[in-house]
Amino acid sequence: MNDALQTTTSARALRSLVAAALGTAACCGLAACATHKKADAPAAEKPAPAAVSGPIGGYAISDANFLELGYKRDWTAFPFVGKGQRLQLLQPAGDIVLALETGSTVTAIETSNGAIRWANELTNPLTRFVGLARSGDSVQVSADNELWELAATSGSISKRQPFARIVNTPATTVGNVLVYGTTTGHISAHRTDMGVERWAFLLRGSIDQKPIIALGSGDDTVVGAVAQTGAFAFINAKSGRPTGRGSIFGGISTDPIAAQGLMIVAGRDQSLWGISTDGEVAWRLRCDLPLTRQPATDGTTVWCQLGTEGLSAVDAKTGKVIWSNRVVEGSVIGIRAGQLLVWNGAVALLLDKDRGDIIRSFVIPQTASLQTDKFEDGNLYAVSDKGVVVRFVPRK
Repeated sequence: MNDALQTTTSARALRSLVAAALGTAACCGLAACATHKKADAPAAEKPAPAAVSGPIGGYAISDANFLELGYKRDWTAFPFVGKGQRLQLLQPAGDIVLALETGSTVTAIETSNGAIRWANELTNPLTRFVGLARSGDSVQVSADNELWELAATSGSISKRQPFARIVNTPATTVGNVLVYGTTTGHISAHRTDMGVERWAFLLRGSIDQKPIIALGSGDDTVVGAVAQTGAFAFINAKSGRPTGRGSIFGGISTDPIAAQGLMIVAGRDQSLWGISTDGEVAWRLRCDLPLTRQPATDGTTVWCQLGTEGLSAVDAKTGKVIWSNRVVEGSVIGIRAGQLLVWNGAVALLLDKDRGDIIRSFVIPQTASLQTDKFEDGNLYAVSDKGVVVRFVPRK
């Protein structure tokens, strides 16, 4: 008893000493700050301290910072994430937002208020999923070996279709055809109405990035894909007939994009390419580093990280560089009120669209992804490293 009492007394004394020391240090710190304050700095240039919201689900982000970026918080949601798992895909899809965690559970979140509509565990955590999309009243979940279709209203499984090949990318949808890239180098078109492969076209090397619609619509839709050897091809989505093919000098780390009738490819061969659907190179921009940041486009301008030149704006038709900002690194994820919203995995920036000058920049901690549901003035979704989803809407 005496030993316990003595221990308790000592602990209390120790806490008192620590508290006193911290108080003294804080006072000294404030005094030091006052001593070194720059008197000549205009008060208007001092950034106001950002008001950080209380952590919700352990995710503490600053609403004030997002207001500066042009967004206000709408809701916070908690899709199912199993123990030891992480949220791997988030897909806004009309009246629901779809979330898929690595343990195979799909969650549908109400877009209007963030409530959970349903959650369905499809299989076991060993299954590898590559894509998540919505088609009409169905949710399409692509594993590497089969397609799952779920009812958007209830989450019940309505269809399972095996693939003819192991797929390796999200699908590009053309009517009732889903176009995938595969590890064997095939561009594979899967018919969802019959559950069979419609056509396949072989390239040299694994296809790791999503095929794109490069040109056209309906029966004239042309899809393009790039393999990790640099080989590429353009295929008519209906017939499976190639319209053009060729090769760049290396693989890619990002998805190709389409603009001005061209497939825009950021290559690890230190080049940004504009390639027409007949396989001819329209233009090429050589850089000093491999290109690994996702490019983006509004259909007229391409924004891409061009090595040490930094984030750059490029005319999609001619390949001419419009501007570059050496101090900015990241990918453009949207346009907000006529300005560029950039995300690099740690910092969000707002840039002048015409010159590339930085207007605002904020560190956003604990954030695994930041994405918009529409490129221009869309809603913004932040996902924490623990799987919490926060929706922001454009501020009026």
